[in-house]
Amino acid sequence: MGEPLRVLFTASGSHIGGATMALIHLMLGLPSVGVKPILLATPPKPSYRSLFKRLREKGVKLILSRRRFGGALFWIWLFFAALKSIRDFRINVVHCHGTKEAVVIGLAAKLLKRKIVYTVEGDPILEMVYSPKRYSALERIVLTSCWRLGLRLADMVVGCSRWMAEHIKRYHVKASFIHNAIDYERFSSISERMEDEDTAMVISVARFERVKGLDILIKAARKVIEEVPNVKFILVGGGSLKDRLQKLARNLKIGHHFLFLEYTPQVDELLSKATVAVLPSIYEPFGMAAAEALAAGKPVVAARTGGLREIVVDGVNGLLFTPGDPEDLAKKILQILKDKKLRERMAKEARRSAKRFSPERLSKSYVRIYQAILSAE
Repeated sequence: MGEPLRVLFTASGSHIGGATMALIHLMLGLPSVGVKPILLATPPKPSYRSLFKRLREKGVKLILSRRRFGGALFWIWLFFAALKSIRDFRINVVHCHGTKEAVVIGLAAKLLKRKIVYTVEGDPILEMVYSPKRYSALERIVLTSCWRLGLRLADMVVGCSRWMAEHIKRYHVKASFIHNAIDYERFSSISERMEDEDTAMVISVARFERVKGLDILIKAARKVIEEVPNVKFILVGGGSLKDRLQKLARNLKIGHHFLFLEYTPQVDELLSKATVAVLPSIYEPFGMAAAEALAAGKPVVAARTGGLREIVVDGVNGLLFTPGDPEDLAKKILQILKDKKLRERMAKEARRSAKRFSPERLSKSYVRIYQAILSAE
């Protein structure tokens, strides 16, 4: 029996966003298909330590720096640490997922003649339009250049959804698609919510930023509350628009129905209490929060946009609404809240349909990608 395929991943232990989390979930499944994942990272913050411990338990090799780095120092460290790791651990494939990362470790991989897989989690040019940050002309040039160069350095580009793979074609780059993995084992173990509780709960796990469309949810909530007065809305994510969203809820005189929370790694505990999950995003390449909610057995109401249309099957495990339309969103939320039989049927289908996002299943798809680029001339 030959040696396992060795694949290098990277992450910053100071901040693990959705894109990094998707590949961490993938790493949980790769050992089960004969791949040795190796994660190069800075030391994790306390809130991520249990996640890193779980990676070790699943067979992932962790290479941690002695301290955390910020800004340019992180990228300098990452480049030289990647070179060393590729040599020391005889890496076969470098698997990257971020715009700058694709260039930094992509160049390290090219110098040592290793193959590169680039999983694209979003279009940074499009995301700059929705970002709360004001980018300078220089920042825009750098990010755009990194994006285009990273795509061309990769031996294989993989979109995190069918929509993302199609979108990448506008940059004259061919891409396949593999959906993001979720921690199915964790979220599917959430116990069922008791239906005799006095309060219905609508949860939305999303950053408090324009791109997530949470203002649409708040506007829709007024109609929902008129017909279901005992409903509560839990928004989990944190972000630059928190004050503005709270003010909108107060102005609509429904502020007491809302709870705004910072993101927590223990989001599964909140999901366990939810009746329905909502993702009202304007732009969403995949929609991990939707897939996690399905795994937890929660019907999902999501905007008919991007990768969300590939996660939520309208009328089966949830409902889709017209993006930006609070009336349509309210109608779909009410449809689920008012129909217990519909909720029960969708909850059953939700858990079943979310199995396709399990790390073990998606790892098999990535093994085929790794093998294909290694066997190519």
